[in-house]
Amino acid sequence: MQRVSFGIIVNRLLAYLLQPYEKSKITKAYEKSKITKDLLGQLQGLSNQKNGKKTLIWLHAESLILVDNFSEILSHFEDKKDIQFLLTTEESNTDQDFNVPGIHQCLPLDHPKFVRQFINHWKPNSLVWLSDTIRPILLHRVAKSGIPAIYANASLAPLKAGAFLGFRRFIKVYLSYFDRILAKSDESAQDLRRIKEVRTKLEVLGAMQTGAHALPYDELLRTKFSAMQNNRFLWLAAHVVPGEIAVLGKTQRRVSRNLQGLLLILHMDDEVQAKTAQTKLSALSLKVQLYNKDIIPDINTDILIVSGSNNLGMWFRLASVCFLGGSLVPSGGADPFEAAALGSAILHGPYTQNYQNDFDRLLDAGGARLVYNSEMLSNALVDTISPDRAAEMAHAAWEVSSAGAEVNDRIIELLDGYLEKEKDFESRA
Repeated sequence: MQRVSFGIIVNRLLAYLLQPYEKSKITKAYEKSKITKDLLGQLQGLSNQKNGKKTLIWLHAESLILVDNFSEILSHFEDKKDIQFLLTTEESNTDQDFNVPGIHQCLPLDHPKFVRQFINHWKPNSLVWLSDTIRPILLHRVAKSGIPAIYANASLAPLKAGAFLGFRRFIKVYLSYFDRILAKSDESAQDLRRIKEVRTKLEVLGAMQTGAHALPYDELLRTKFSAMQNNRFLWLAAHVVPGEIAVLGKTQRRVSRNLQGLLLILHMDDEVQAKTAQTKLSALSLKVQLYNKDIIPDINTDILIVSGSNNLGMWFRLASVCFLGGSLVPSGGADPFEAAALGSAILHGPYTQNYQNDFDRLLDAGGARLVYNSEMLSNALVDTISPDRAAEMAHAAWEVSSAGAEVNDRIIELLDGYLEKEKDFESRA
């Protein structure tokens, strides 16, 4: 039997009274073309999309930025063809911004009818809730429907729960709707433990954050290449775009004047662009070579150009310092955890919006350094290429990239357990 409180009852009563107003409000927004017909339906718990007969795991994040925190969970289940993901946020236009697999929806308004329509339509097997926004009617329906829910990065979040904190009973009942509560810090756990009923389901595992998977590479080839280079200084520029070629060429030429034997490994995703880059860089009086595993560059080679994703992990592993491309021009940047997971200090430009949260975490921890032009990149390269400094930055970057692993592992363990329970129940039926 689900618990109730005066606050919950008042909230539901207000929701019933305000439901016609809310529906009228979003309908007018649709009529004025402020929202799409699809979003109008989603806000009412309706959707043209269907799950079919697959087991549905529901992942909810407050914002689009936080959706990437589910990457470990998605990777764990990606080979299981009988599992589908429903990803929801509290932002609109999700189809334009989501870059992860699954069905993408906006969360319905917190009204009984809309919530009931949403749950009845999707019938999720389990829920991971990554939001501090109070949704009492939705979570009550989740618990009433027997859907196990995990509250990740849990805290009382005074700024968002402040309106309800006067109703201690309300918060106690609200948190009772979750099967597990994973506090994001010791401080958050201390606040949550004040509610006696929460203690048995509370765990302190740290914040759920985007993690990293080390790219695979050929260790024998890496060892051979490293030995042939006789431990010369080398740095990597990865995922470079055409607009950054001149800057990197000037940087290599400037720094190599004082650091004899310096080798730049310049990586581009496109093979045709890589060949064009060879021509442009050769015009800067640099000795440039396209990579061929059968031909090892000699000591006079300034730049080795590689392309594609094959064995990219090897280049990250070889380079103590890397510059991440697509960041000196408005391209959005590249995934910094590719470098961090393989022990490379990170340099990057200002255009990192595709991975902004990850870059911010790395900058705060001292695992990355921001540059704006060739001169700044040259100075940063000189500062960081020394073994001690590179190792210090690389370690800081690795710690950031591996943070959140414990909480991700625990959530995956819980989800696997829920799936097993459902299979056992179905086999007995």
